[in-house]
Amino acid sequence: MRHSFSFLAFLMVFTIALSSCSQDKEMEKQPEPALTTSEYPLIEPCALVTRSEAETLLGEPVDDAEKSEQKVVGMKLCLYNPQNEDSWGFLQVSLTQPAFMPATGLPPSEIFHSIKDAMSDSRTDLEGFGDEAFIATGGLYILKGEYYITIGAGNIDRAEIQERLKAAGKIALGNLDQ
Repeated sequence: MRHSFSFLAFLMVFTIALSSCSQDKEMEKQPEPALTTSEYPLIEPCALVTRSEAETLLGEPVDDAEKSEQKVVGMKLCLYNPQNEDSWGFLQVSLTQPAFMPATGLPPSEIFHSIKDAMSDSRTDLEGFGDEAFIATGGLYILKGEYYITIGAGNIDRAEIQERLKAAGKIALGNLDQ
């Protein structure tokens, strides 16, 4: 992988630690009904932004998607790197969803809100993207129902990257609704 996304790794470790710490608290609460897979069917993140759509967003041809997953937090990841090895562009889409969560894991909405709270001083909240969304270090974070989408594309301090993230977010949400 030419473009490391170390912040995503940090977020996954943070989420795993949060999940472990909160398990004792969860045992004290009344059990909530499990989310059914018919409510939230399993979706591959590459279906949220296709290779063709990634090429349009990046303005250049991309390699086949690199796919990975972290079942402990219910996350699947899709990374598009440009075919031109000298290019700095990339597009990464991750999706955390109930159908891929372990039985003892936190719901995606709780993971989203934990990360949102942790980034309270450095995030920019957005309107019109799912139920809640914000841009912060690492990219665009979207919650729609119990689907938690993260899209990375580079340095969020650059206006063109923020616009690329927003365009990718609109595409991802449109494809999620289909």
